[in-house]
This record gives sequence, C-alpha cells and structure tokens, in this order.
Amino acid sequence: MPNVTVAEHVKASGPKVWELVGRFEGIHKWMPGIKSAETQGSGAGAIRTVTLAGGDVLIERQIARADDPLAYTYSIEQGGLGLTSHISTLMVMDHGDGSCTVSWVCNYEAKDKTQTDSIGAGMRNFYKTGIAAIKKRFEPTILSGLTAAAQRAPAPPPTPLRKK
Repeated sequence: MPNVTVAEHVKASGPKVWELVGRFEGIHKWMPGIKSAETQGSGAGAIRTVTLAGGDVLIERQIARADDPLAYTYSIEQGGLGLTSHISTLMVMDHGDGSCTVSWVCNYEAKDKTQTDSIGAGMRNFYKTGIAAIKKRFEPTILSGLTAAAQRAPAPPPTPLRKK
C-alpha cells in the first residue's frame, strides 16, 4: 500500500501543539482548506464529517488515540477523493526541550491505480500545508514580528519631493 509521510520540527512543546491539533473535532480550527468539521462521539469510533473549502464532504472514523506519543489514527469512510482505502495518523512527539516533531502519515489505495502518484502528491501537499499552519501559529517569523511592530509605530511624516 502506498505511503505518504510528512514530518516537521516545531518550536513549541508537544503538549502545547497537541492542545490545538489533538482535538479530532477541531481540525477546521487550524487546517487550511477545511471549512467545517462536526463530530459524533468521542475517542476511538468517533465519526467526523469534514467539509472541505471546495464543498467536498468526507466522513472519517477515529480508529485509535494514544498519549505517548500524542497521536490519533483515522480512516476516510466515505467521500474518499478517489480512494478505496485510507488510514492516517497525526502524531506529535515532544522532545522535552520546548520543541516537538509533528508528523502526518497516510497509507492509501487509489481506486484508479494510474492516479496513485497524483493522489499521493495531493495528500503530501495537504499535510505539508497543515503542518506549515501549525508552525506559523507557534513560530512567528521575524518578518511578522517586524510587521506587527511597524503597525504599532506611528507613521513617519511624508518626505516632500524636491525639484532638481
């Protein structure tokens, strides 16, 4: 079965990141491209209905949760975007130094075998986008810090144009 794995180091503690990403019902609060998510039940067996920004709807089932490392595993039950099977794990591994690694791993099977690579590339991009959103939330860039400081500072007076 084909596999997609995306992992990134995040400069925030695992528990702090898990507060954001560990809620199965809260994926729309941090994941770009997801319009809404509604969940029925909790823990293993919970069903999540995800509406993507483009209108597609996915029905996902949480298969398992773990506390060490912090992780949950889920499958797409319906609306599988060209998949016959899909199992993903979102995991946060705390390093004990105020940082962690966020990984998103997926095993999948495409309905149309000629689409296996393109579906994998799409999932890899989706997962990279999600992890980038996590990093952006916990790792403000120097530029964003400068932008915020510039917004607080009074604007300098305009410089008059001089004729030569």
